Parts: sequence; structure tokens; C-alpha cells
Amino acid sequence: MEKTEKSKLALMPEVFNANSYESQGSVKLENGKTIPFNAICQDNVFYDEAGKALGSMFTYSYFRSDVEDSSQRPVIFFFNGGPGSGSLWLHVGLFGPWRVRYDDPEAVNTPSVPPYRVENNELCLIDIADLVFIDPVGTGWGLLLDSEAGERFYTMDNDADCFNTLIQQWLAKYSRWQSPKYLMGESYGTNRAALLAESLSGSSQSEFSCVGINGLVLLGNAIGQTGEILSFDTVEDAALILPSMAATTWYHNKLEGTLEDFIQKAYDFCGDEYITALFQGASLPSKKRDAIAKKVAYFSGLKKETVLEHNLRPNKWEYLKLVLKDKGLEVGVYDSRFTLPLNKDYTMENMVRDDAAIAQYTPSFMAAISGAFKQSLNITHNRKYVAISRDVGKAWKRESKRSCAKSLTASMRRNPELKVLFASGVYDIQCQMGQARYLANHIGLDLSRVKFAEYPSGHMAYLGETAARAFADDVRAMIEDV
Repeated sequence: MEKTEKSKLALMPEVFNANSYESQGSVKLENGKTIPFNAICQDNVFYDEAGKALGSMFTYSYFRSDVEDSSQRPVIFFFNGGPGSGSLWLHVGLFGPWRVRYDDPEAVNTPSVPPYRVENNELCLIDIADLVFIDPVGTGWGLLLDSEAGERFYTMDNDADCFNTLIQQWLAKYSRWQSPKYLMGESYGTNRAALLAESLSGSSQSEFSCVGINGLVLLGNAIGQTGEILSFDTVEDAALILPSMAATTWYHNKLEGTLEDFIQKAYDFCGDEYITALFQGASLPSKKRDAIAKKVAYFSGLKKETVLEHNLRPNKWEYLKLVLKDKGLEVGVYDSRFTLPLNKDYTMENMVRDDAAIAQYTPSFMAAISGAFKQSLNITHNRKYVAISRDVGKAWKRESKRSCAKSLTASMRRNPELKVLFASGVYDIQCQMGQARYLANHIGLDLSRVKFAEYPSGHMAYLGETAARAFADDVRAMIEDV
């Protein structure tokens, strides 16, 4: 791991002991049924060749407890992204037995101060699958135990192989090799899921072993956004991001008609007039340029003059500041429904912590995992939960021996039963739905086994009841194969 000028301070030194915590609980689903479960939360320690502890992943495993034989029950492995993010977003946001609830059913501009509400999660999938949430080394309650061992975990390939090892050992420990298996990754976690799926299909760096994966859920696709070279040349990014800008315009300007229709009109414009205009560049006639700028302004919510100043290609980062500038507001890159007062000092360095969306919903998630979840799961350690580690992100080596796109393609080719759900929030400006659609249509996937789903939410496409229910239903349908 990269060294910093000053070491981090702590209130007291912590002597690491690998711990396991057990608890029991139940969740009442929306159909009225109450499902009991056992939970096991534990450290999973990785050692070097000499037996020295290098790092630990922390897992939260939920097992339905009223079944006689669980050997063939489906299991879902959840992880977030970053790289450097813990699993609290998927865990607290939708798929755990409890979740954060808001007075506003669409969870927009939520209170950033307590008290927060954590309630029974009637959308939990524990009735049809056992659930495993994973905090990677150095994130959440996972720990880097040897400061010199960061590279053993913080590269794309090593990360995938560590997850491979963890999952295989989990399957062995709980006798679940016969269980249908699903991987759900969010944001950078989509890259992790693609590399992990191939690693599990026999492409581990150090060994050949195969684990059959039934399905991948790729939420907020980031494949192709990590600096890797794809096997194809992408079209103009401006044409891929405009539909997400259109969703933002529709939401904040309260336009007539449905959100879906407005987004589709933006897609139609991008695939026809817009992309051909961008292709022409400087040779585009001035009258046509003006007409295209007017339409881009219509969908993006920007002034026509601004679109022309940017050569018909609105800049993503400037867009956040410009689209509601007249109201003195900026929108969030992770969820453009969220707003904060305009901040002229916004930089890429503080992108995450100053983002209008993350700044508002993170406190409630942190309070939930560190408070109600920890207490209900009988976790007694005093570690600080690391939602997103900047140190891990800085140390991460964004390079792989094989591109994530090729890994996904190879996994589907080798496994003719593997299904993929590309899930996107229409208000996600960071990992846009247009990028997901375009990627899947250009890397040689069997589209008969691919589903695209877009929800009225942002990067975390489960903020808001409408999106949460639709997303949970789609994952449930994949597992039940309907």
C-alpha cells in the first residue's frame, strides 16, 4: 500500500484477533410471511507462504433457518466497488434484512442528521436465497494487517483471485457446492464481478478450478471506464451520456409526458442525428450545428450557447454545475436528483465527499451499519467502519492481464447457462445507462441471456421505493428463472 507522509492516528492500538459473531433474527416480507434466519459475521484472514497474516475480508452471511436441507438453496454474493468501498451500500440500501427508510418515499434530498430510521426490509430475498455481503481488505470492517502487503490485494487480478479463494472456502465450509450461485457487483464491483466470474470459470492466475455461476447482476456498470483498452472503439461519450442528462432535465423541470418517453426520445436523437453530427465535426454546416445544439440543449437542460461553446459535447463535470446554475444549485454525479448549493471550488480530488448525493445519504448508511446492524448481528468489536477508503483507491493498480469486457464475454461463452442483468439508475451521471447498453451490444455477448433494466434512481438504483421494488423484483425473477 502507498505510504503517506504521516501515519494514521488511533485512539488506542487494536490487537487483531480473527472473530466470528453469530445471531438469529427474522424478516417479514411484503407477502406477509416471516422468514427466520441465522447470521454469521466473521473475519476471513489471508496468509502468506510463511503463515503471516496479511489481510482480512469481513463477511456477513445470512442463512434461512427453517429449511431442512439448504445444500441446494441459491446463494448471492454481494460486493460494492470503489475500488475501496465496503459493502454497506448494497447491504443497508436494499438486500439486508433491514434497511434505511426515509419519510420521502423516493428518498431524495434526505436528512443528513439523525435520528435515522432502520426498519424491517420487506423486499429482502432471504426467502429464496442465502445472502453473503463482503467487505474487501481495507474497506468496511475488512483490514490490511501488513502495511507492506497492499499489492497482494490492491490490483484488479489479485483482487479477483482473493474473492475466488474466499468464495470457494465459503462454499466448502457451509457445504454449498450444489447451490445455484450469483454475483452482484455495484460500480467498480461490476469490473470485479466480470474478472471474478472468469477467475471462477478456470482463469485464476495461479490454478485451474471451476465454480459454476448462474447469474451476474451488474449495477451501475463501470466496465470500460477503468482505463482499460476495449476490443472496440466507443462512439462519442457525449451520445452515451445525453440520455442520463435528459432524465435529469425531466426531473428538475417537471416536464410533461413520462420519464421513459423522454429518455427514449433522447436515445433516438443520439442514435440518429446527434452521432452523425458529431462525426462531421468542423464540416457540419452552421445551420445544422445550430439545430443540433438546440436539441442537445432541450434534452440536457443547458443553454444552447453553452452547448455551442462546448462544441456540441457538454462536459460531464461542468454539467453538474451548470444545469441548475440559475437556481444556485448543483446536482450530484451519483444521483442527479440530489442537489446542494452551488460550490465553485468543486474539484476531482474531493468529488466523492462533496457530491450532492453522497454527502446526504452516507450519514444514514454509516449510522445503520455501525449502529442497528452491528447490534442486531451481535458484532462486538470496536473497529471504525470504512465506507470508502481513499488509501485503497490511491494504492489500487487499475490494470489487468485481461480486460474486464473480455472476461465477461469469455465467462458467458464458457458457461452457456450464465445470465447477466445490467441494472442502471437513469439519474446516474457517473456510470450512465447509455454506457451499459453500448458495452453489452459491442462485446459479443449472447443477448438472449442479457437483460437491461433502468430504474428511476441514481448510482444506487435502490434509493426510492419505486426503484427499490423494481430492482428487487428483477433480481428475484433472475433467481426464480421467470
